[in-house]
Amino acid sequence: MKTMFRERNWDTQIITKKMMATYYTQRKDIIRGMETEKIRREWPFLFEMPGSQAHFRALTGVQFKGKFFETVKNKSHRILAYMDTLNNEKQRKTARVLAQIEVAKKDTKSKLPEMPGVVLLLLAYFGEDDKQMFFQVDDTCLPSDLPASPCIIFCGDSLLTASRLMLSIDKVVVTEQLTNFVEALLMMFASYYCLNIHYPSELGATLEFLQRCIFKINPDKGTKVERKPHKRQYAVNPRVLSLISAIADSEWRE
Repeated sequence: MKTMFRERNWDTQIITKKMMATYYTQRKDIIRGMETEKIRREWPFLFEMPGSQAHFRALTGVQFKGKFFETVKNKSHRILAYMDTLNNEKQRKTARVLAQIEVAKKDTKSKLPEMPGVVLLLLAYFGEDDKQMFFQVDDTCLPSDLPASPCIIFCGDSLLTASRLMLSIDKVVVTEQLTNFVEALLMMFASYYCLNIHYPSELGATLEFLQRCIFKINPDKGTKVERKPHKRQYAVNPRVLSLISAIADSEWRE
């Protein structure tokens, strides 16, 4: 697979078959704590969409295909619609993002800004730091400036209109060219599972909401959020449950 990767001789079906055939060896390397840079050298397709998708599907049962993308689109519209109805303290946090989404849609003459906008809305709603998930780069940025957790790097004035996206893990740029935001989001989220990484507590609610609402991964026990000393940890974040219920109730009342 290394030769295939170097020669850019990429056939999605062949990559998927080879990734599945070597899945348990990949898991062994990851679980024993191999560094990200070394994993990238040994299993380069794990950091490209076909290989990441194959590994994530084997691990979670979630498959990125046509129906999945329709679900993502529909859920995003429902989240946007609910956020637009808020008229309390949460509204003050989300109003700025909603306004930015509308401006970006007019500037691009498309609805493409809605998907990154939905994630920014979730971060604002939960009061989490978007700079831990999305990192804007310029000529002065150094690798040490990057978050250690998986993050999407974007070039340009705004994530909502960015045309170049990259993926960073452990302060290393592992994927240099992602075709669109949805692909970048899928790769970022899948990396938490494929590479056995806990959600950082600073992003715990947003990532858990994506996990349960978008990716439909709903374990009965345990959580992927890193444990903080002297802080109670829930199997399901109450704020995540509250938002899921509020969106469902809002739709029922319409």
